[in-house]
Amino acid sequence: MLSSLRIQNLALVEDLSLDWGPGFTVLTGETGAGKSLLVDALSLLVGARGDAELVRHGAERATVEAVVEGRFEAWRTFLVERGLPEEHPVVLRREVGPGRSRAWINGASCALADLREAGRLWMRLTSQHDHQSLLGEDRHLALIDEVLGIEPGLESEAVAVRQAEAALKARRRSEAEREQRLEQLAEALADLEKLAPKAGEWAQLKADREPLRHAVHLEQAFREAADALNDGLPKVELAHKALAKAVHHWPDAVAEQDRLRSAVLELEDLLALAKDQALRWAGAGADRIEAMEARLATYERQARRHRCEPEELPGRMQALKDEQRSLLAGNAPLKELEAALAKAGEIYRAAAEALHGRRTAAIPKLEAEVQKRLGRLGMKGARIQLRLALAEEPGSPVQQSGRPVRVAAQGFSALAIWIEPNPGEGFRPLAKIASGGELSRLMLSLVGAGLALGPASTSGVRDGLTLVLDEVDAGLGGETALAVGKAVAELGKAHQVLAVTHLAQVAARADRHGRLHKETEGGRTRSALGWVAGESRNRELARLLSGHPDRAEALEHAKVLLEGC
Repeated sequence: MLSSLRIQNLALVEDLSLDWGPGFTVLTGETGAGKSLLVDALSLLVGARGDAELVRHGAERATVEAVVEGRFEAWRTFLVERGLPEEHPVVLRREVGPGRSRAWINGASCALADLREAGRLWMRLTSQHDHQSLLGEDRHLALIDEVLGIEPGLESEAVAVRQAEAALKARRRSEAEREQRLEQLAEALADLEKLAPKAGEWAQLKADREPLRHAVHLEQAFREAADALNDGLPKVELAHKALAKAVHHWPDAVAEQDRLRSAVLELEDLLALAKDQALRWAGAGADRIEAMEARLATYERQARRHRCEPEELPGRMQALKDEQRSLLAGNAPLKELEAALAKAGEIYRAAAEALHGRRTAAIPKLEAEVQKRLGRLGMKGARIQLRLALAEEPGSPVQQSGRPVRVAAQGFSALAIWIEPNPGEGFRPLAKIASGGELSRLMLSLVGAGLALGPASTSGVRDGLTLVLDEVDAGLGGETALAVGKAVAELGKAHQVLAVTHLAQVAARADRHGRLHKETEGGRTRSALGWVAGESRNRELARLLSGHPDRAEALEHAKVLLEGC
């Protein structure tokens, strides 16, 4: 559960600190007030791509920091596996700016891939424009498992099969082939270990390279700015001295003299900054781009050699190490190795079959519950099919129903979501026909159905997820909007829910109501958030209903909505 959130210098948000509680929290506000920026900030904390355009004008970097509580055992396992500090609650931090985006977990630097994986432990984000977990068919199985509260957990069984298979393959090679292969492995691993590829590094290098390519232009621009400031500053100083003479004869001119003095100091500061930036980019271009290009080239060269994508090199290196280890220890009798593989394969097959059976038994009830909820959310007649099948893998040492099947931690199941939005249209793959609003409501229905049917419904709020719903009600109204509000409130009983909405019917159901607004001070605009309750909340609901927070009929309608919740 999200305990607190701090955002600094993210577009209109200058410095905003928020404490979050359990249950259902709603955020409203006029268009452009910064509601989407809060969602952007949370997205950054689960590894979303950071764009320098998000940084507030005049600031060097944008920073987002969150404190997350709950699910301590899951967090502890995650932190231990990655060698991160085992501290609770967990503190997540992300910085975005020109050049490299940086991330930390509990004060220790980490890769964005670690943030993305950590995000699975505490947050789910769905919006009208972000449904990757629904549009990517390869992610449907994990999504449905999560909805049903199923944890596959076949890592050790799958690893045992792969290790037994590698040992058997190594032993079956002739000694001559074995020695030759060991030499090839030693040579390949020597080059890979010299490169020492890390998970996520390839993508990070490509992202870091882009601003460095423009280092020469950045240096020139800052030098030109410094030269211009250097030329103009003496004239401003002369003007300041002239006003000092005026003050001697007319003391009332002291205000103008002070303003000019401030301008001199500001220009001196800008001059120093321009010089520093010119030196920085001069050094960056000379010191880093060559080394970065060389490392990228090495990545590409090794990827061609091993016939894989550059980002797959860390996994490829581990696979070669496993093969080398198997070859070096591959002196066991052939029949023993065959028996070991058969035993490991059967253990995996039995566990995966049981897991497949659990999914098969749960899916019909889930389909029926989801379809019922879709009807209440304005998709009457819509039907879904959760098509469960066997994931085949040619050459696999494990067979199910006479077919070679995948050996993986998630078992040998494959799942695809198909939908018939309207009766008589026929079922088709979800990604090909569902609209943004339909995807939002389907996600809402899936999560709600999981709470109603699965083990997840017994979880307390502190053990639940933080669900971020960004305008899942877009384009809705009337009875459907009321149904969506009721569905979101239901989620808030088991999970911490943060919803951004323009609908009073949804906002009225919330346990806490925050209103974002823009304010201008010193010629700068920024977003601010205030919690509304009582009469102020009634006026905000009236504004959502009619655009006029003081209109009598809108205020009465808002009151009726609150009384009906």
